[in-house]
Amino acid sequence: MKQMRMKIYTMVLLGLLGSMASAQTSGPENGALYIHGGGMLNVKEYLNLIQEVTGKSQPSIVVITTPQGAKREKDFNEGKPFRLISGLEKKYQMQNVHELFILKKEDANQPAAYGLIDSADAVFMTGGNQCYLTDAFLDTEVYAALKRLLERGGVIGGSSAGAQVQSSFMTRGDFTKRLILGDTKHQTGFAFVNNAAFDVHVEERKREQDLFQLLTLKKGELADKQLDPSSLLGIGIDQSTAVIIRKNNMQVRGSGHVYIFNPQLWTNNIEPFFDTLESGASFDLQKRKRL
Repeated sequence: MKQMRMKIYTMVLLGLLGSMASAQTSGPENGALYIHGGGMLNVKEYLNLIQEVTGKSQPSIVVITTPQGAKREKDFNEGKPFRLISGLEKKYQMQNVHELFILKKEDANQPAAYGLIDSADAVFMTGGNQCYLTDAFLDTEVYAALKRLLERGGVIGGSSAGAQVQSSFMTRGDFTKRLILGDTKHQTGFAFVNNAAFDVHVEERKREQDLFQLLTLKKGELADKQLDPSSLLGIGIDQSTAVIIRKNNMQVRGSGHVYIFNPQLWTNNIEPFFDTLESGASFDLQKRKRL
């Protein structure tokens, strides 16, 4: 009987440990992420990160304009350069910048598309609507190539929509109201940061309380019935502000704030709260603590 109780205790303990491990937030093992809250992009900061991480003064950069949707389609077909690409080429004298604009999964499975990512040192995903990104790229060869880019030590950046898609839960994934929960079809992001949910334009659009709507839900209330919202780490980012993530270290840059929502601290009837980080602060994603 004693051995049976010990066996049951061990199984329960292992189960709890496994649940805790699966709920840990983690960044990419290799490479770096640049996650920007929208508004004015510090292009020089993003470019410096690429050059530092890759060791190349002339890295190959792919700008993914898919979040722009139909409003980009006409200009793209007419060969009009996207403004970020023009800036990289003219102001910063970058010689190897390419655009990837795709709205259909079948196009994202073509060698010409994923080959562009496989030959790149860095990628930047623009603002717009993040639903276009997941509709076009999830479970495609381009998505696989993006993960390979990180694995070989590259850099993936994004602003606004291009930031929200980088976490495992994608906030505001709908085409109309942009509510924090989005719709049931667009709650899955690219998961470059696991067990996390990013929000953007926080102070400017008075979104400081919005992540509470997601993180205080109970398991089974999202499209993914197995996802426990309380396991997620919420990260809100102001405009003109970015976080740089390497492995599990997150550093804050810019003029605004980053808001940390950690439901694991909301226990014993403690009212949900968030903490704020300013430029220069570092945060350990896995331990969920300021460094």
